[in-house]
Amino acid sequence: MEEKHLPENAFRPLAEGESYQPLMKPTQTYREVTPWSLIWGLLMAVLFSAAAAYLGLKVGQVFEAAIPIAIIAVGVSSATKRK
Repeated sequence: MEEKHLPENAFRPLAEGESYQPLMKPTQTYREVTPWSLIWGLLMAVLFSAAAAYLGLKVGQVFEAAIPIAIIAVGVSSATKRK
């Protein structure tokens, strides 16, 4: 997979007549929901729901699962080189 980088003019004011070409083209439609995202989302939801239910029944205190899921999702996507 080709590694893409921001253009050199991404973090500075544009010069007269210069244009910025974003990595994600506004004319192209990108998929937001893919089989990959559905599988991982369902897996994380089941895992963390079960953990929260267990802790709620065993200890009497539950945790908010959104933050650990977000951290793990970023780690998994970085480990598998997905953007």
